[in-house]
Amino acid sequence: MSGTETRFQAGNAAAVKHGTSAESQIRPVARLHRRRLMRQLGLRASELDPIARAYLDLFVRTQSKVSLADEYLAQHGLLDAEGKPRPVLSVYTSWVNSSRLALGRLEAHLATTTHDPRAALSNYIDSTYGSDEDAA
Repeated sequence: MSGTETRFQAGNAAAVKHGTSAESQIRPVARLHRRRLMRQLGLRASELDPIARAYLDLFVRTQSKVSLADEYLAQHGLLDAEGKPRPVLSVYTSWVNSSRLALGRLEAHLATTTHDPRAALSNYIDSTYGSDEDAA
């Protein structure tokens, strides 16, 4: 370690390099990705079943790690001063692939479980109060 280099303990915000393993860095980025995707899909969190929420969480967390790594690599470059690839690159493609697979599974799951609020309300009214056809 050189005389000008300072080391911080793990868990200290000053020790964060790229943020891909720091929950405090991942959570806000994941929140942004979640809001953006839900808005693009035209869905609310309450409309998702537990499986869809799990796929969504997996997607936004891995996509957040990709985004944080992208920012870090844009600032520091792909290679260090010695010409070696940055350590974050060893897991980068795994995160991209995991993100891609989670999004594909979420898409497939949502395609099989459509949630139509009007249909749900109509079914509730029919089951609770009887349908118009029952009255005739």
